[in-house]
Amino acid sequence: MTDQTFDPAAATARLQEAGRTAQLLVALPPNVRPATVDDGYLVQTTVLAAGGEPVVGWKIAGASPRCLRGELPAVPLIGAVVPSRLVHAGATLAIHAGAPLTLEAEVAVSFARGVIPADEPFDHAMVDRVFAAIEVVRSRFVDRKAVGQPSFAADNVGFYALVCGGAVDLSRTEPFLAPVEMRFNDEVIATSLQGDDRTQPFAALAFLWSEFARRGITIPRGAVITTGTLTAPVDVTGPGLVEARVGGVRVALHLTQR
Repeated sequence: MTDQTFDPAAATARLQEAGRTAQLLVALPPNVRPATVDDGYLVQTTVLAAGGEPVVGWKIAGASPRCLRGELPAVPLIGAVVPSRLVHAGATLAIHAGAPLTLEAEVAVSFARGVIPADEPFDHAMVDRVFAAIEVVRSRFVDRKAVGQPSFAADNVGFYALVCGGAVDLSRTEPFLAPVEMRFNDEVIATSLQGDDRTQPFAALAFLWSEFARRGITIPRGAVITTGTLTAPVDVTGPGLVEARVGGVRVALHLTQR
């Protein structure tokens, strides 16, 4: 649970400054660092509120079957999606020169109606669209894994952008085991994760559901949720054409330098 004595203001200011300047942090100072994941979510919420954009969806990170079973030291985390970072396939995204980005091919969903996870169980009928996506991850930290999960949660779980592609045919891909790959300038740079290391989208949604029920978060109509990577995360540092192929659907993104 959140430490009732924890004040997120100083950590929020540090992360906001890192976002503005694109200067990566080694870590938050110990005296302002969130100690628990819930403290990290509190910082995440205050950083988002300071940014002035509404939350229009969420990302789920690390919700592979192995992680959901507690077989890994990390736990799944949830970050928020804002309108300026929700883009359509074929769009162009400007990045800071030399700033590494992590790319992940994913399956995302949108909700047909508003729901309150604390009040009703998840039902597939709540989802009106399932589509291929690329998540672009860019942490404010030099090494997002080294800083620990509370700080990574505070950093909005490294969310930078979500590229929304075409609909995935569930009749062909359930339970989403079709081959997936990520390309950069037409070179294959990542392929499908296998077995229990590969996200199962509706299992990841079940985790989000339980977390939102616990935290009292509601999901509005039209909210977009991307469920976690189907490929090994891979870093790129320069401009070029990114393309993910998910269940026969191609999703493209053009990266340019500022």
